[in-house]
Amino acid sequence: MRRFFRAHTQTIPPYRTTCASPALLIHGVLWIIVFACFGLTSEGLAQTTISPTSQTYYAVQGATNPPKQTITVSRTSSRTATLTASDNASWLTVSPAKTSMGKTAKLAVTVNTSGRGAGTYKATITIKVGTWYTKTVPVTLVISSATSSPPSSPPSTTSSATLTWNAVTGATVSGYKVYIGEAPRLYTRTINVGSVTSSTVNSLTVGRMYYFAVTAYNSAGESTPSNEVSKTIQ
Repeated sequence: MRRFFRAHTQTIPPYRTTCASPALLIHGVLWIIVFACFGLTSEGLAQTTISPTSQTYYAVQGATNPPKQTITVSRTSSRTATLTASDNASWLTVSPAKTSMGKTAKLAVTVNTSGRGAGTYKATITIKVGTWYTKTVPVTLVISSATSSPPSSPPSTTSSATLTWNAVTGATVSGYKVYIGEAPRLYTRTINVGSVTSSTVNSLTVGRMYYFAVTAYNSAGESTPSNEVSKTIQ
């Protein structure tokens, strides 16, 4: 820029006008416009990520609501931005609906199964950060049919199910835990079976379907659940 201005500081003959050249004025205007545009897009250059990118809830008809889940919003910029979140289903709630965030923020998501029949319900959460970033997160709610209780007379009949799994290799395992529930991935009962790789689960109501998964644990913590298996008790 210094070289540019030196080229226009020559002594102007008396017969010439002293107004700045059109080229200089145009260049100055263009420079200001380009600078302003970069200022507006700096927010859009920040990278924003959403985790997880989808959510699934499992419940039993007429039972308690499944546990709440969270959505984490992360940005590469620490500059304060406005975050808004909304949903399009009466059974779904995301909060807060509006907040200010820096590099990270968390949204709480809950579902309400009250009065809803068995089936699969789908909805969408829309998340907007600042002016430029918008992301939708699909949400699925799976409600399993409630099973009727066996007649009170004769007394309820129960049976058992035997589970077998492969031992964990490559790590020291202190023991295993068996998880039992009446809906996929919604466990209401846990049994610590120790270091064995087979276990019999008792007190299961005949005629009902149960879902099972196994985790391993040691002094460092507990693993994620194994693949899930299901069985109708007979």
